[in-house]
Amino acid sequence: MNRLQYETSPYLLQHAGNPVDWYPWGDEALERARREDKPILVSIGYSTCHWCHVMERESFEVEATARVMNEHFVCIKVDREERPDVDQVYMDACQAITGGGGWPLNAFLLPDARPFYAGTYYPPERKYNRPSWTELLLHFAKLFREDRGSLEEQASNLIQNISSGGDRLLGIEREDGGGVTAMMENLRKNYDGARGGFGGAPKFPMSQALELLLANGILSGNNNDVYQAGHAMRAMLAGGIYDQIGGGFSRYTVDAHWRVPHFEKMLYDNALLLRLLGKLQLVTPDPRYLQAIEETTDWLEREMSLSDGGYRAALDADSEGVEGKYYVWQYDELRSLLPPEDAELVADFYGITPAGNWEEERTNIPYRPGPLPVVTDLPVDVATAKIANARRILADARRMRIPPGADDKLILQWNALLVSGWTWCYRATRDDRYLTLATALYRSLGEQLHNEGRWYRNRTSGKLGAPAFLDDYAALATAALDLSEVTFELDYALRDARALVDLVLDNFSDDADRMFYLRPPTESELPVVTKDYYDNALPSGNSQMAHNLYRLGRLTGEERYERRAAKMIGDMAGAIERYPTSFAGWGLTALLLNTDTRELVITGSGARDAAREFLSDYRPGLLIVASGAPREDLPLLANRYLTELRYFVCENQTCRVPVDNSDAARQLLN
Repeated sequence: MNRLQYETSPYLLQHAGNPVDWYPWGDEALERARREDKPILVSIGYSTCHWCHVMERESFEVEATARVMNEHFVCIKVDREERPDVDQVYMDACQAITGGGGWPLNAFLLPDARPFYAGTYYPPERKYNRPSWTELLLHFAKLFREDRGSLEEQASNLIQNISSGGDRLLGIEREDGGGVTAMMENLRKNYDGARGGFGGAPKFPMSQALELLLANGILSGNNNDVYQAGHAMRAMLAGGIYDQIGGGFSRYTVDAHWRVPHFEKMLYDNALLLRLLGKLQLVTPDPRYLQAIEETTDWLEREMSLSDGGYRAALDADSEGVEGKYYVWQYDELRSLLPPEDAELVADFYGITPAGNWEEERTNIPYRPGPLPVVTDLPVDVATAKIANARRILADARRMRIPPGADDKLILQWNALLVSGWTWCYRATRDDRYLTLATALYRSLGEQLHNEGRWYRNRTSGKLGAPAFLDDYAALATAALDLSEVTFELDYALRDARALVDLVLDNFSDDADRMFYLRPPTESELPVVTKDYYDNALPSGNSQMAHNLYRLGRLTGEERYERRAAKMIGDMAGAIERYPTSFAGWGLTALLLNTDTRELVITGSGARDAAREFLSDYRPGLLIVASGAPREDLPLLANRYLTELRYFVCENQTCRVPVDNSDAARQLLN
């Protein structure tokens, strides 16, 4: 066993028995490299990464390969989910060299941790137009011995490239005409009108881009934008990316039709998709959205909850060493589990055939080839009941299989996103279940990840990980603001969110007060301190902070918050307008900054109960504040308290005459 046996990360523990002399990222490994003047190999991945498993089996478990690695390099393993800062530096290097990236990520460093080369998966022998892993190792070991100057030059160039990457983004010119119109036109160009979503294969949910379409559709009256957001979600819910039997979404599909998933399930995808489902249900109610909210929440509680509170990071794609084995079906299995007439109905409804609908013979991925009236002549209510009963039987049978591996890290950012997702589910359903889940999870994060005045990124097997990163603070502040909006308890926003945002302003800012570092510069041992801008599968910390600053400024009336948000959006305007699918979180804040500001303030006896009526409407940018008692510390409430219930509707810093009932307030809002 190598040094990884003392770690708690499931990914690192997977490699603890390798013959490679792995170190975790830290002072011991970095000091050894400097002391012995030896190059460093950093291999980065995560526990549910399929190709990380493949490379481990093919190379890291092989004695001969491990001897080469141990002889020539100080070898370090990194869980990217625990150390996003390490991952980002060397991923930036990989993208600069190869034009792409992914995991496993393998970076070669000088003894001072500056990268001189980085790539992804390498096979044990030459194929896929790539050298073998051993060839690559020996090549760089020889270069380090015989031509170190070239590696030093390459490392210097890479560090310069990484350091200036943000400046290049901030320097992108705005489009002629620019603004929200250009942003939305470019977003629509990437929409797949036939199959839903954005781009081709592989196909990712891209929920933030769909939220941007939905918000713009509501604010501008563009019904097509609203339709496309729902069209994409309905396509996902009919596809294999959605677990038709157990609930929850996989990370992406390998095809453009949402049919064949890469079967790993990530907490953050499901958190963000719950948020989108809640918003869609508020705008275009659909029983399928409600069903997906309920099923996904059931799956989270059943398969993702941790015994100490909170939710695990992910479930693996593989079980018994085979991708998707836990999730696929054979036609004969249905026949053995269900009555013949029900088996035929279920097979038709989920596209299950004797020959199979996937790459392996007789293997089926459940999906929905068409609505019930297309697949059966039975009355809809009868067919629905039969399918619901069959689904329970299939789910019970599936639970008897060997399940996929689970990554039990409690990650602050991802769980905070789930808090926000459930607040929107509560708004959409008015079911207290979701609000109870959201508040309990928020409380649990404080109990488990806040210690001696400091927040931490993750907790695994009772052990705290690295101090929290920008992404963690940003997501937690968003969760506090979202809880404040649905409970009307202002302490969530004025105490919690404001404290988190102020901490980021004080510790993560750069000298120009433009963007925020992923980690405070004074705390980093990396050769360059990075900033994250892209809204990929997860919102970037910077885009989420811009949104938090905007919301906090609107609520508190403190101009410093909204001014900073506007500056950040202005600096990113060119990138947002030209590449909105990569900056959709930024785009939402840009949209709101260019929209009329509106507030609904409710005071007097029963104010909070009265305000809850308005949670069933999704009006992007509308700020709702309710207080049943006088409160002079908030400008929006100052001098507005009357014993009797009153509704104050304001738009663009101009207020209407207060009214005394919700119907009149809704008319003013409309």
